[in-house]
Amino acid sequence: MVATVTVAIPVYKRLTYVAQAIRSVAAQDYPAIELIVSDNGCNGNAVWEIAHANYPRPFIFRQNPASVPIVTHFNQLIAAASGEYFILLSDDDELAPGYVSTMVAALVANPSAAVAISRVEVIDEHNRVIGSTADRPLPPPLMSGPDWIERWGRNEHKFVSFTTNVARTSEIWMVGGYPDFDGGNGIDNALLVALSIGRSIVYCHEAIFRHRIYDTSFGKSVSIASLARASRQFLAFLDQHPALRAYARQHPQEWRRYRNAVIRVIWTTYYGRWRHLYRGREAYLDWLKAGFALPFIPAYYRRVIPEIIYSLPTIGQFAQRRLETR
Repeated sequence: MVATVTVAIPVYKRLTYVAQAIRSVAAQDYPAIELIVSDNGCNGNAVWEIAHANYPRPFIFRQNPASVPIVTHFNQLIAAASGEYFILLSDDDELAPGYVSTMVAALVANPSAAVAISRVEVIDEHNRVIGSTADRPLPPPLMSGPDWIERWGRNEHKFVSFTTNVARTSEIWMVGGYPDFDGGNGIDNALLVALSIGRSIVYCHEAIFRHRIYDTSFGKSVSIASLARASRQFLAFLDQHPALRAYARQHPQEWRRYRNAVIRVIWTTYYGRWRHLYRGREAYLDWLKAGFALPFIPAYYRRVIPEIIYSLPTIGQFAQRRLETR
């Protein structure tokens, strides 16, 4: 008898792509899927009607009477899941055909693995592929958790996103579910770190998760203040999470190396968005202040300080003239 896989789709206010997300689950060939569609946006009957129209089999519909924080909502879905395996699928993303069966088979074949991750294709509003894990050297099919962390920290592969993967539901609860970071920023990354430390991760190139990115998608619409708070919470998580603390006690030298790799991911993500996404979005003084929102991380501030100096009108204009005269 095959194990049941819970696919949970959390919905808030954006309904544009919900039908496509649900249809991508309906197209799976895995015989035992429990679909949970959860309305956290007080959308009346709209979400149920979309699910009913696009999913030909029985499904579970739940609806919060009032909107709750995103982390609370995600953890509600884990609590509602009866499947042995759990997949979170955002309401604007998609699973390619065969995703569930391929990922479950990989975990069954590798019982020591905590999580299965897949190839990711980045798609835009028109379903066009604009990026892929295959744009860089592919990860090996099986990685130890620490090996994956270091590869991630070195930006060795184009992992793109860990929002959707496959893990055993009971093990997600064992590590505490999704951590409570501001606005849900980085919670998928943190959960994956907690699940995989001391374990292994399977990479399935044959399975494809389609991650949609556009101007109002979650990653681009978050405020810089929320991202800064979540980044600080992620840094604290590395020193406070019980599984990570236990690993650090047993492997102190190795953990310092792995911890530094995760810290690099945290600050480079924040720095990249601060420098590019928020530079034109925030008022100049607010943008300057946001540059100092992380604790003292030498590598981070070696990037930030020159960026701030050359952003000052007089110095920036002088530097530009020097470059033009060379």
